[in-house]
Amino acid sequence: MGLRYQPLAACMKFARASTKLIRGMDGVLAAQPTDAPGYEYDVLGRARGLLIEGAATNFLRYSTAFDNVLWEKNAGVSIGPSAIAAPYGSVSAMVLDLPGGADGIYQNVGDLSVGAVYSFAVWMRAVSGTADVTLGGIDGASAHGFTLDENWQRVSISEPASGTTRYPKISTAVSGLPASVLIWNAQLEAGPVPSSDIISNGIPAARAPDDVRLDPGDWFAQGAGTFVFDVELPPVWDGIWRIVQLYSTSLNDDHLDLGYDSDADQLRISLRKDGTPIVTQLLYGTLTPGTHARIALAWDDDVVAVGVNGAVLKSPDGFALPRNFTHIVLGAYDGADKHLNGHLRNLAYWPERLLDARLLALSTV
Repeated sequence: MGLRYQPLAACMKFARASTKLIRGMDGVLAAQPTDAPGYEYDVLGRARGLLIEGAATNFLRYSTAFDNVLWEKNAGVSIGPSAIAAPYGSVSAMVLDLPGGADGIYQNVGDLSVGAVYSFAVWMRAVSGTADVTLGGIDGASAHGFTLDENWQRVSISEPASGTTRYPKISTAVSGLPASVLIWNAQLEAGPVPSSDIISNGIPAARAPDDVRLDPGDWFAQGAGTFVFDVELPPVWDGIWRIVQLYSTSLNDDHLDLGYDSDADQLRISLRKDGTPIVTQLLYGTLTPGTHARIALAWDDDVVAVGVNGAVLKSPDGFALPRNFTHIVLGAYDGADKHLNGHLRNLAYWPERLLDARLLALSTV
């Protein structure tokens, strides 16, 4: 990733007040230290980019110790140690034998918000051959079937919490057949899609948000410029999430903000000067969850333009753009919330407002 002939890392300031589990180039999950950016890779060792996530909590206790009494088990269900390495690289996976049908293993969870959507995810694989398993919902009886092979995969479901007893359950209710599977780290968290793994040991465990910023040093020109963001979008989203903000003292003062309103399915820009909103506009630039996208943001003294999906979307002209941006925040609202929850694959910058034809070319995948 580069910015005006220098690598992104040279001007990036990154903060996260906790460790984070990220898949490395070797395909194994590894803990990234506090304040270390999470550059993630796929199972084949190909770079996915910088993973930018919000804060999250795993509400399950003993997320890897499935033999703990908090994991309740129906008759005929057995759980024990395994000599096969978990996705974490350690020998911490467990063997789960399911007798077939609705009998399974589950953990009761309280303190969830009625009507809010939660996701349940767990790493699993068949001991040998293939195996059919069922994940049950957090609001009681529901059944989602999955077929496993001998490769680790993270299977997940998402559902709203009701006012009844909540528990994520693993069984073979859909197939009704016995199954022997390996299992590692179960996670129940708020939101429609699971985030990176959080391991708990007795109490719910939390991960801090990623705060990604660029230091606008001598590479950054005030008054006009162009950013092109190459991003891998999350598979599901909810609400408004941010792509970038440029601001002076605070976001309530001079700022240029680009985000996405997933409920309205539209890109949105906001421009503020001397504390007064100048432009607040939905741009009708649709994005699709779970896809690769390039988004160009260009600005000069009297226009803001966004290139996406073969179109250039513009704000009304006639304003004077602020020339005092001292903060650049990537993939979140001031690094605190409304996170991208996806990957920043590449970022390019030009110290000028590129022409529309160039924005079209740069924003086409």
